[in-house]
Amino acid sequence: MKFDLKIVIKGILIALCVFIAILLTARWIDQIYFRPESVFARTVKGFEEQKDQIQVLFMGQSDMKYAIIPKVMPYKSYNFAEVAETYIGTYLRLKHHIDQLPRLKILVLGFSLPNFSSNRLNWVERGHLSNYFTFQYINGQDFKELYRMKGFIVVRQKISSFSPLLDRRQFKTFRKNIKKLIRNKPIRKTVMEDGYIRAPEYHTVPGNDLVERHAEQRVHSHFDKNNKDDFDKDLLSYFEKILILCHQRGIKVVTLMIPTTGYYLKYAEKYMTKAALYEKVLTNPKFSPYIYGHLDYLDLYAKDQAFFIDADHLNHKGATAFSERIASELSKIMGQL
Repeated sequence: MKFDLKIVIKGILIALCVFIAILLTARWIDQIYFRPESVFARTVKGFEEQKDQIQVLFMGQSDMKYAIIPKVMPYKSYNFAEVAETYIGTYLRLKHHIDQLPRLKILVLGFSLPNFSSNRLNWVERGHLSNYFTFQYINGQDFKELYRMKGFIVVRQKISSFSPLLDRRQFKTFRKNIKKLIRNKPIRKTVMEDGYIRAPEYHTVPGNDLVERHAEQRVHSHFDKNNKDDFDKDLLSYFEKILILCHQRGIKVVTLMIPTTGYYLKYAEKYMTKAALYEKVLTNPKFSPYIYGHLDYLDLYAKDQAFFIDADHLNHKGATAFSERIASELSKIMGQL
């Protein structure tokens, strides 16, 4: 049988065209049906609809996302925190939007024990950068810095942002959503109010049912067990970038430690203590001039597990009580400006 190179090339081109068509189809379905219903996209949409009115902006990771109810605040506020976000993601989003926030006075920035742990950089490996590429939060210079920090993983994240079929984690979610679409089931599950996530009641673990083992597992995922008092230099650098960016725009930064359970603190403080965090960051002359105020409520509800969904996230009851307390603090700070 004679080998025909033209037929082989034609077959490869056809297969490539089919592959690209499948990628584009998945991208179209994801952008039209699924992505707009994600927590990230809905948070951004709600923010953009009212960003010219916002005076107080809350940013951080999931503990902030579940803890602050903006409607309780005395000033126009928005919860712009994001699940699993690091200071890298916070900086990228803030830089993108900051010049479109004419009334912003205060940035309340989440500040917790694992925020500077090297394990937090798993955020990049787990594919969270895809959203930041999709929403155009990463310009050329940012891309170079991220590449210097994490290497080809960043390139892979850029490629995977093109279609959900190019990333295993995204594909898993895409497949689940396809099943829901076929079965005519709702894609959206999370109730959100001005960026705040209100946990469904069936996710709330009452009182003593919050087991110590879960807290230990959470801590082990947040810290490197072989690296006590771990302060990643890149996370410190991006924290500083946030502070300087706000200082340049005349925006006051208030750091906030969200309440967590006593179980979580018991294990987390084996890896990172508040004393170490204060010494390295809050009282460090490199950072302290840019921090207008600090609110420490880390152990506020340590003995009241009825206020938590799990080891380190408040439920609606806890968020309501905590937001009322923060509202009072913000009133005092606003009065000083």
